[in-house]
Amino acid sequence: MTFRGSSLARLGRVLVRVARDRRAVSAVEFALLLPVMLTLFIAGNELSQALTIYRKVSHTGSALGDLVSQVGTIATADMTNILAAATAIMTPYDASGVQLVVSAVNYTTTSGFKTAWSVGQNTSAWTVGSAPPITIPSGLVSNDQQLIVTRVQYTYTSTFSVFMQNILGGTSITLSDVAYLRPRVTDKIQYPYPS
Repeated sequence: MTFRGSSLARLGRVLVRVARDRRAVSAVEFALLLPVMLTLFIAGNELSQALTIYRKVSHTGSALGDLVSQVGTIATADMTNILAAATAIMTPYDASGVQLVVSAVNYTTTSGFKTAWSVGQNTSAWTVGSAPPITIPSGLVSNDQQLIVTRVQYTYTSTFSVFMQNILGGTSITLSDVAYLRPRVTDKIQYPYPS
């Protein structure tokens, strides 16, 4: 009985000493906060990376439409150069899979929007003579006018895609943007020229 009583007393003194000891409090707090701080750091880094790439996607779409809308006719070789220039805007990010579509869409009050011509890179062009596969906002053009529509899509795969799959349900995010521009030199841009 004495052995048991002295062991309990000794255990009580050890517990009191541990409860009074404040030397390791900072280490315990650091150990508790480290996973939270690392998660915030990684999430902030990934978010800023995705936003930067989205800005590049948006800039690529508007530059592509701007280059096309500045001419009255486009030859096939010129369109190849325009697409290459637009793809170069994605640098320093991997642009090998960027999907570009540039289309001339004619509008009439009787039939609405119809694709006049379309070119796609790493994706299918829109079907000529049919309605575009996207919804174009009303009020951009009047009857018998043309609109240059560009769509850029980029699949962003995170460095930490294993964690993203658990959080978002997938390993990548598709970033896309659409730009609308009116022809500047002529009412309607001809492609390919000569046809």
